[in-house]
Amino acid sequence: MSTSFKFLFLCLYLLLNLGFAQAQEDPRFNISINFEDGKAASLREQVKQALPILWNRIITQQARQAMPRNIKAMALLRRVRPEQGGSIIQFSPERVWARLEQEHIPHIRTLPSFNLRIELINAFGSSMQGSENEMLAYAHEQSDALGVQLKANAPLLVIRIQWLDDIQVQLSVRGQSRLSEFSETRNLDMGEPFVQLKNWVIQTMLRARDAYAWHKPAATDTINPDSNLTLNLHLLIEQEASLAEQIALETALKSDPRIQSMLPSYLNYRSREYIIQLKQNDDSWIADWFAQRGMLATPNAQGWLIQ
Repeated sequence: MSTSFKFLFLCLYLLLNLGFAQAQEDPRFNISINFEDGKAASLREQVKQALPILWNRIITQQARQAMPRNIKAMALLRRVRPEQGGSIIQFSPERVWARLEQEHIPHIRTLPSFNLRIELINAFGSSMQGSENEMLAYAHEQSDALGVQLKANAPLLVIRIQWLDDIQVQLSVRGQSRLSEFSETRNLDMGEPFVQLKNWVIQTMLRARDAYAWHKPAATDTINPDSNLTLNLHLLIEQEASLAEQIALETALKSDPRIQSMLPSYLNYRSREYIIQLKQNDDSWIADWFAQRGMLATPNAQGWLIQ
């Protein structure tokens, strides 16, 4: 192999790995700060300004009200990248998750992704396609601020709003996300109805996002690492399964000799999340284990995503 070919091969390898690393990066931790009148604030002030934006993306609505005030933004910083007219503040996911666990604050570890569909039906039963497109475009505009990802190859989330009369509408949700399906009647206020409908769509998206919240297990249930050789990781299984099927899979995984312990942190018939501890610092076998059962295992920042 010639020297020039080796060099080209090395460059291609590095580019592919760089692209993979960027694909794995969680966009919620990158905050754009714009400088007013072109004047840059101090680094400390920029990071302080960025932290509430991060909290709005990864902290549940209920927990957001109880956030402690003693968390120092600079302690969570990874790097700052200058850009035209501002900067990008990048927080460290590892430091953020560790601090939120320490404070026992419910948060959304895995970036929630939805295939969002909005259905607006007038009182005569006809679809309001123009308004649906406008509402969907608005949802996409707000998705970054909400800490969600909207894409076609994601669990379906259908928000349906149907007029019952001039005052009442029925808002219902269905799909394949973790949010339980529901239907409720709501009253429209006086004024522009679509402003209120936009707020309801955003509220529903937040409810769907918060359904992915992660809670640190109680002290009596936490995994106790006995050795530096063990490995703790999160296992998110996204697959519709009956209770019997869930129990069978969980029992099989628990009985594997490489598993030290396994604790559920979230259970639903569409998805389950576990905290597992391996006896050795090696999880390379997980992909094959699930492949033998017809499932695809993909590594992510917290552990493995199983589909």
